[in-house]
Amino acid sequence: MCVALNALDARVRVRGPDGRERQIVFDEFHRLAGNTPQIDTNLLPDELILSIDLPKSPYSSHSCYLKVRDRASYAFALVSVAAAVAFDGPNISRARLSLGGVDHKPWRAQSAEQMLIGKPLILENLKLAADEALSQAQPHKFNEFKVDMAKRAIVRAFLIAGGS
Repeated sequence: MCVALNALDARVRVRGPDGRERQIVFDEFHRLAGNTPQIDTNLLPDELILSIDLPKSPYSSHSCYLKVRDRASYAFALVSVAAAVAFDGPNISRARLSLGGVDHKPWRAQSAEQMLIGKPLILENLKLAADEALSQAQPHKFNEFKVDMAKRAIVRAFLIAGGS
């Protein structure tokens, strides 16, 4: 669910022990491991999540969440993709792309999103966007297969989102 919430620009509303409320953009809610891998989120001590809010979305009829896993019985995804598009005629006017299972937190691929704007939803454009989304990937010895898996999942998720 976090990958989809990230793609759809969700915000997390929290309240601290002093009663003050704040909103955290979902892309900033989870943390990278860094020097404190035991801290998964940017919640402050004793903050309580009140709600997760989604803005009105232009993607309601053109979105897809795709989860790739070893077996249906496994809950954890090897790779997951949330893809959403809005159209202006035959061309993409807005795009959202978030990946899971490839980093410590949901990974928003904004440069790949930008590559799709103004272009038709065709295989060639989707493959270029998938290449861009994974261009900075630094796989380890035993998970390098995930790069190609993620690229294929991105293409498939956008095709499904676009109705193909």
